[in-house]
Amino acid sequence: MPIRAIALLVAAVSLGAGGQVCLKLGVNQLGGGASPLAVLKGIFTPYVLSGFILYGVSSLLYLIALSRLELSYAYPFVALSFVMVVVLSWWLLDETLPLLRIGGVALILVGVLTVAASYGAEAAEAPAAVEQTPDEIP
Repeated sequence: MPIRAIALLVAAVSLGAGGQVCLKLGVNQLGGGASPLAVLKGIFTPYVLSGFILYGVSSLLYLIALSRLELSYAYPFVALSFVMVVVLSWWLLDETLPLLRIGGVALILVGVLTVAASYGAEAAEAPAAVEQTPDEIP
């Protein structure tokens, strides 16, 4: 199992979730119903700028992880960002978590864990590679 690639993937997703929280904290400072011009000016506030930086680093780590993993395996892990954002919003922003939202997060976790388990199952199902000598290769 490519532990380093998965660690990069989880780090990328975590930084992306942190970026979401930073963006929310930044727009909260602008006040509710901020005009588009106020939001544009708000891009240069510390929280919003930090959110964009976290997204940038997250994207770089994700690209590195993608170079080492299949897309069909890596991309479902991005769904963990939904889980992380919900937990961080509850913890840091005092947002409420209705039972239905908790159920949705649980379903996402089950899905991601199912995809994660497919890595080992895929390797077990693959036929063993037969080595050929240079003379046997067409």
